[in-house]
Amino acid sequence: MYQKLACVFIGVILSFSFHVNAKVRGEAKVTTVTSEILNESRELLIHLPNNYSRSKDTTYPVLYLLDGQRNFGHTVGTLDLLNQSDMAQEMIVVGITNTERSRDFTPTYDESYNEWGISGGADNFLDFLEKELKPYVTSNYRTNNYAILAGHSLSALFTVYALQERPHIFQAYFAFSPSLWWHEEVIFPEAEKFFKSDSDLNKYLYVNMGSEGGKMLSAFEHYTELLNSNKRKGFTFDTELDTSESHNTTALSGMSLAFQKQLNSLRPSGTLIQEGLLAVEQYYKGLSEKYKFHAKPEYKAVNHAGYTALNKQDFESAIAIFKENVASFPNKSDAYDSLADGYEAKGDLAMALAMRKKALAMSYEENVENGTYKARLNNLETKIGKGLKSKSGSKTVKRKTKKNAKL
Repeated sequence: MYQKLACVFIGVILSFSFHVNAKVRGEAKVTTVTSEILNESRELLIHLPNNYSRSKDTTYPVLYLLDGQRNFGHTVGTLDLLNQSDMAQEMIVVGITNTERSRDFTPTYDESYNEWGISGGADNFLDFLEKELKPYVTSNYRTNNYAILAGHSLSALFTVYALQERPHIFQAYFAFSPSLWWHEEVIFPEAEKFFKSDSDLNKYLYVNMGSEGGKMLSAFEHYTELLNSNKRKGFTFDTELDTSESHNTTALSGMSLAFQKQLNSLRPSGTLIQEGLLAVEQYYKGLSEKYKFHAKPEYKAVNHAGYTALNKQDFESAIAIFKENVASFPNKSDAYDSLADGYEAKGDLAMALAMRKKALAMSYEENVENGTYKARLNNLETKIGKGLKSKSGSKTVKRKTKKNAKL
């Protein structure tokens, strides 16, 4: 079943290819893990980032996606779209398929829920994630120790529960329409204690809700009030109430916002970027210590620092910063295009031309839209051509003047 799902997903992406030789960005695969804790096997839907196979030394965050068979396709597609505009981090996506959904995602046994399914196995499933799945992913893929847990409805209840019960497992949490009403809002007493703690939390949480009403809405409002009234140190969160979405679409609509807001929670401020590359690098060093992962300076932050220097006409500093980004992201076409901007602003058109050509060539390997790169290369070639023609004409005039003088 899941192999068919992966094929369908790949087929859909292929249908949107923008030129004949385009390939699917990234790599999707299906694998199986056997769990002693759960006493069963689980199929995993895994997607590796576009640059995973091209950047052998790069490590990545991991998104552990609950209800994997339902949410894998739209999550991977959304993430890839955002990656192309530097609006989300490149990351490994691990979609976890279900067997006994209500058992795994509910923290307590509720007899009244028996007609719908088994309940009360959340702690056991947390054991599986912490002691088996995360070690498996870490040993088989290049991870940087930053992990996100994402869920919808009952699995979003589990996501919120995981935050308050074992916050050391993940650094960020996406909870779409969480079923916080479960068992008469049983998680709230512990949640209140958790958020009133005076210790550093250093986590990020995104929670949303659609036009759902009833116990779903009242529990969400209760939880939102709890978040707003307790400012635990190091903890950041965003809540969204979007009545234009239904319960079935909040994961689809919310995933884009969650990715963007999660990245924004890690980004340096514009004021800090204005201070230059050294300040940006120091910021990410502190971020690594805070979140306990290898926080590589993000492309966009460094790029902005380069353009800050360029706007001040500090061409040498701008070029040095753009070169730093090329070294850190050698497979990113935009890095070469920015470096070309630096050279062109300085007046080194030969180097600018080389970088414009490199940007265009890299765009085909990176599999990104490249119309702008073509236009900018063409404009620069025209500019250089006009300059050469002008110089050639100037020399001709001088030779004629000199010859006439001799006569």
